[in-house]
Amino acid sequence: MRDVNKKSVMVYLDPEVVREARELGLNISKVCENALREAVRRLKGEYFKTEPNSPSVNVGECGRRDLNPGHWLGRPRS
Repeated sequence: MRDVNKKSVMVYLDPEVVREARELGLNISKVCENALREAVRRLKGEYFKTEPNSPSVNVGECGRRDLNPGHWLGRPRS
């Protein structure tokens, strides 16, 4: 059953990549959607903005990524 809120598109992929993805049980449509969503987010300059409780990128008080996230990992501060 298709989601009525989705747009159907055609994507050309390397057959070897498709074969490996299927062997791993990946949902190719969802993986493509997530990759495209991330690419759009980065191109719009939202790369360093994170969602609440997201540990992927530490954003400090200045709004930029913390380039020394040791204290976030439980390491002592210098």
